[in-house]
Amino acid sequence: MGYAYGTVLYRHGFRVPDQSTQRLDFGHKCEKEVRLFFPEILEEIRGFTDACNASYENLAALILGIGAFSPKAACSIFAAFNGSHVVFGRNYDFYYSLKDKTESYLTCPKDGYRSVGQSDIFVGREDGINEKGLAIGMTAVAAKNLKPGVSFALATRYILDKHATVDEAVETLSHAHFLTTNNYLLADRNGNMAVVEASPDKIRIRRPERGENFIVCTNHFLNSEMLEMEDQKERPPYSMERYATVHNTLRQRDGKIDTKAAQRLLSNHSGHVCSHVNSIKLGTLWSIVARLNDLKVFRAEGAPCRTKYRQDERLNRAIQTRQKGAKPTE
Repeated sequence: MGYAYGTVLYRHGFRVPDQSTQRLDFGHKCEKEVRLFFPEILEEIRGFTDACNASYENLAALILGIGAFSPKAACSIFAAFNGSHVVFGRNYDFYYSLKDKTESYLTCPKDGYRSVGQSDIFVGREDGINEKGLAIGMTAVAAKNLKPGVSFALATRYILDKHATVDEAVETLSHAHFLTTNNYLLADRNGNMAVVEASPDKIRIRRPERGENFIVCTNHFLNSEMLEMEDQKERPPYSMERYATVHNTLRQRDGKIDTKAAQRLLSNHSGHVCSHVNSIKLGTLWSIVARLNDLKVFRAEGAPCRTKYRQDERLNRAIQTRQKGAKPTE
């Protein structure tokens, strides 16, 4: 997969950028952890660099150390069970200058689950939904400490490739050695939901509050034991306002939200859910709404207040193609 993808990008002019000595050294240290956690991904990275006639060390340093040397994104994610369907929603907010780096992927590993996901870093993922109806999305949390470990992009990709349920994913993430400080919101088609609040030094699991059939995360921790892991002075913009807006909307509706209502919530400027922080040129770069029970996925490739959601049918087509015994064409 890495070679095929690298071939396409190289043909369109992509070149792997050189990395600093600091990044190369840090990436090398992270590689030891990734080899234990997700060894197959290193082969995919090597295939990508072979296709791009590039240095494996340069690309590995860029991908394995993602999040340690870059500014933090500001995102909002939720999942809710409305009585018949589990709805997953996510806005990805980052600097406008990176909009042309964002891509959507259909991923079909030979020995893993097929998925659709989004990212601004090749090979890794920031969110996605796999063929088993498991959804995951990550948000950045400002870190007090960094250690060589597994990046959010590779952790997200691993869950999409390998796991079918929230419980499986929670078990894996609970024992990972993380590079950065992040939230991972998980939901599956059975209505199970959780947020893994993760840092290099501590990991805690948050479930829906008593009586609630939904869960929300933005860019801060809620578990009291995790607050010491967060650099609250560097918290991404409007994290608490976005959390309160989404949480209160879902609570008022008792979690009963369909895909259209989810799209309206994520398109709303109240509480900066659909974000336009023009003073620092940061805003919503993409938005996803998915119904996990039947794998209906809708994506807005831009701020959802002005970009239409369009249904992405690639995952269902890939499943149908496999059932017929043919290789996918995407």
